[in-house]
Amino acid sequence: MAEMHRLEPDQLKLDQPLPWDVYDGSGHLLLRKGFVIQSDDQIATLIERGMYVNAAEYRKHEAENTPARYDAMSLWESVQAHLAFIAEAMPQDGSMQSEITRLARQAMLISERSPDLALAAIMLLDQRNYPVAHSLHTALIADMVARSANWSAAERTSLVCAALTMNIAMLELQLRLCNQQEKLSPQQRTAINNHPAESARQLIVCGVEDDEWLRAVLEHHETPEGLGYPRKVRTPSDLAMLVHTADVFCAKVSPRSHRKPMIASEATKSVFTKLAHGGKNPFPAMLVKEIGIYPPGTIVRLVSGETGVVLKRGPNAKSPVIATLMNASGMPSLKPVIRHTATDASAAVGMALSLDRIMIGVNFHQLWGAAEH
Repeated sequence: MAEMHRLEPDQLKLDQPLPWDVYDGSGHLLLRKGFVIQSDDQIATLIERGMYVNAAEYRKHEAENTPARYDAMSLWESVQAHLAFIAEAMPQDGSMQSEITRLARQAMLISERSPDLALAAIMLLDQRNYPVAHSLHTALIADMVARSANWSAAERTSLVCAALTMNIAMLELQLRLCNQQEKLSPQQRTAINNHPAESARQLIVCGVEDDEWLRAVLEHHETPEGLGYPRKVRTPSDLAMLVHTADVFCAKVSPRSHRKPMIASEATKSVFTKLAHGGKNPFPAMLVKEIGIYPPGTIVRLVSGETGVVLKRGPNAKSPVIATLMNASGMPSLKPVIRHTATDASAAVGMALSLDRIMIGVNFHQLWGAAEH
């Protein structure tokens, strides 16, 4: 009998053709090459039976499909650029669902492999195309929370697709509003109130058939009290409430040309206070637990007098890892010193600061770039 290679569960991918024939431990054929696995239940059944492939075929496939070196920011920029293109084109040839799903899986890879970089980028980097960037920000944070809640890959994919397309009917208006100083016109207010329904409608026209995705887009501004829009429903889906929670948080903390971002600790408090709806929406609490009170990218002053930036999350919401930017005398640090607030009492966070309160820039690529390849 030919040499066989045992597959691990994470080597089976949903909605992708199998690159080899799959056998059980006795050598009986289970699935033909090209078969598309469509549910986690199918994977669970295969795990129970054992999964083996021809070792020579496995090695050949791996050699031919070794991915390029992972680069979080390059992938980020690629997702954002392709999302902007698709949102502009709105293809009706049946490719919309598959294309957005592909981008969603790439975004999920960033949130899984580079969550601290993603959070810091949301907090610190000025975005050239804010409406599209905001959709990606929302998708990344929503996926982090969903993963922490052990949602299935299928649920998370629908969630991220919804976040990427939640505002697809009003991206042009969003861009205009980024630089608008005057109050909303009645026509603009109507467009904003209608955009969840219009976005869902346009997605359906473009061939999207995922009901959970579509419902989340339609309901992502609804609330459990029935005070949202456009339909004032009282039972928005979990996907919709999580998208809404991430949407509001990202809008508060992201840098924009016409509005200073809110300090992250204030944004998390605001989201928790205003969106929990007496516990009917569990996701604000889950968001705070997942990203922390001081997410990566937050500028902080330590009790020691030093000023730094949160580099990564720590063991709990209040104990991040800090990279110092200035010493207690206000002199810039030649090289950032890493301070662990969970174990060093002198490194405890005294307060969070707005970025414009410090007189030194944050070298994003120095702090996060090298560790995220």
